[in-house]
Amino acid sequence: MGEIETVNETDFIWINGAPMGVKQVVLYDAVGTDHIPAVVGASLVSKGDEDPIGYIASKHIHTSPHTLLEVGFTGWPIYRTGDSLIIEILTPAHISNDVREQKNAWLFNYPPARDTAKMISNLDCETFTVLTSTAFDIQIKMKGHAEECVVIESEEIGKEGVFNSLQPLWGWLPAFLYNIESEGGNILLIPAHGATNESLPYEDTSIRQAIGILKEQGFDTKGALMRSKSIYKTASSEASEAAKMAGEMVARAKNKMKKDSTNGGMFA
Repeated sequence: MGEIETVNETDFIWINGAPMGVKQVVLYDAVGTDHIPAVVGASLVSKGDEDPIGYIASKHIHTSPHTLLEVGFTGWPIYRTGDSLIIEILTPAHISNDVREQKNAWLFNYPPARDTAKMISNLDCETFTVLTSTAFDIQIKMKGHAEECVVIESEEIGKEGVFNSLQPLWGWLPAFLYNIESEGGNILLIPAHGATNESLPYEDTSIRQAIGILKEQGFDTKGALMRSKSIYKTASSEASEAAKMAGEMVARAKNKMKKDSTNGGMFA
């Protein structure tokens, strides 16, 4: 019926047994700082393959990076289409509000990232690609941030002279750790949509280019462009609403601070 494969501190729960004949694997953070990588990754899942073939469950399952108990979440889904696997990271990295405990994101997310890289290496696939964006680069105004998609080979991560990009853990760590075990890993850095109230026209994004690169790497992208347009429309609408809400919250917070600062003063 099912099979549980344990790698160090992480369980891989396969619905109908461990996958065989996998040639390519893509991993993306569905709740990352920008929604474009998720649009690209989700577009690879073809019609009829929407049900996961397995899940990733960390031994840290009862901690906030890996479970949403109120909705019964128990793991990150793994999809299969053709000879490709698509891994979707669905819960945000946890960072404590306690200044003395800012290592939480690393401590909780390193084990599953390490074990996932090891599991993928054991599949003996040809290509492993981590999708990520330039969102942080734009936010801190890094010079020379990517305006087009950039492929960074795993063995080049962190080396001098290689394109620099500020990435969250799930935007680089799995590819870096995969390189310790195998060859063929890389990061696909995709220009971010950004936190704007208005959605960019689909043609102004780098989604088409990203899908083209994945096709060159061997991924089955048949139908991905059409699916990406539909997914992008929905995701951008939700992202725009979130940006508006965030703007309103910031405005209310500033007004409250301003009001509190005048309480008891000459303008009270």
